[in-house]
Amino acid sequence: MKMDKKEEIFAELRKNNVRITKQRRAIIDVLEGRHLTIQEIHQELKKRGFHNLGTVYNNIDFLQEHKIVTQIFINGKKHYDLTIDDTSHTADSHIHVTCRVNNKIIEINNSDLFDMIKNHPIFDGFEIEKLQVVVEGECKDHDGENCKNLDHCFLDNIEKQSDNQ
Repeated sequence: MKMDKKEEIFAELRKNNVRITKQRRAIIDVLEGRHLTIQEIHQELKKRGFHNLGTVYNNIDFLQEHKIVTQIFINGKKHYDLTIDDTSHTADSHIHVTCRVNNKIIEINNSDLFDMIKNHPIFDGFEIEKLQVVVEGECKDHDGENCKNLDHCFLDNIEKQSDNQ
């Protein structure tokens, strides 16, 4: 992520008298390009000298409140995703696809899919403010051991198709 985008967000928060602590910055850095559980975030932060799990929870809550991080449930676990690293989605508009075999998580940033849901007649008269979709599954012809090797994951094909649209 460009440092400019992070600094722009930090400057906006500072205008509202919100402190950007070293631990908040570290959490943002750790989440960049990744979807992690609170335990995984805590493990990464311990490598950087931040050991207090309670502070991690408090800072994650703060970052969610300010829509810098969003929480998603994948394979029955809470994961956290940085929303400021990709301009094609926000904390309130996400599509994640995950494989149950290898736990790989990808994001699909296709506005057509969101528009299809938001503009469906069932939602006439209802203003959708948040839309998060999690698609869980496995390749229909998966080979358990081969599939666990992330170099052979079908989700790569889905991600490439999504990027080309």
